[in-house]
Amino acid sequence: MKDEYLNPKETPITFILVFANIITFVVLEILGDTTDGLFMLSNGAMNPYMVLDYGQWYRLFTATFMHFGIEHLMNNMLLLFLLGQIFERAVGPVRYLGIYLGSGLAGSFLSFFYMCLIGKNDIVAGASGAIFGVVGGMIIVIIVNKGRYHGISTKRMLFMAALTLYFGFATADTDNAGHIGGLIAGMLLTFLSYGISAIIRGTHVDFKGEKTYTLGNKQDKER
Repeated sequence: MKDEYLNPKETPITFILVFANIITFVVLEILGDTTDGLFMLSNGAMNPYMVLDYGQWYRLFTATFMHFGIEHLMNNMLLLFLLGQIFERAVGPVRYLGIYLGSGLAGSFLSFFYMCLIGKNDIVAGASGAIFGVVGGMIIVIIVNKGRYHGISTKRMLFMAALTLYFGFATADTDNAGHIGGLIAGMLLTFLSYGISAIIRGTHVDFKGEKTYTLGNKQDKER
C-alpha cells in the first residue's frame, strides 16, 4: 500500500493537484469563510453574471481549485488521491494533467452554459468536474484494456460513475451539469490522447518503465 499510494515520485501530478487544492483552501480559509458564497465569488468562484457582464472567463479555471468548506474539499480530494494515481499510471503524467485540466474547464463551461440557458445565476466552485474527467478517463482505459485494469472492471467503473451522478442529482445544490461535462470530456480526451494509439498498437504502455503489456447560501453549488 505504501509503494502504491504514498510515493510522490510514482504519481507526481496527483500529489501536485491534491496539494494545490488543499493550499488554495487553506489560504481562502485564512482570508475568510469558504462556506460564504459572496466571499468565494470575490475570490474566483464561477458565476454566469461575472463571466458574461465582466468578461471574467478565468473563473471557469479558478473555480476548479476552490471548495465550499472542509467536507466538500475532503470528499473530492479522497477520490482524486485514490483514483488519480491509478489513472496517472495508466496514461502517463502529461496526458493525465491535460485530461484533468481539460475536463475541469469543460465541466465549468457546461455548468456556465446550462445556467445561462435556464436563467440561473448561482455561484459554483469545486474540482468535481475535473475528477469526473478522471472517472470518465478510467472507463476508457479499462475498455481499451479489454474490460479490466488493475483489478477494476468496466462494470465497476460504470456503476461508480452512475452512482456518483445519482447522488449528485438526489442532493440539492450540486452542480450536475459540471459533473456531466467533466465526465464526457474525460472520456473524449482520454480516447483521443490514449485510446486510439493503444488500440492501434494493441498494447498498453507503462510510462514509468516503458514496458509493454498485451491488452488483456443555498445558491452556491458544489462540484
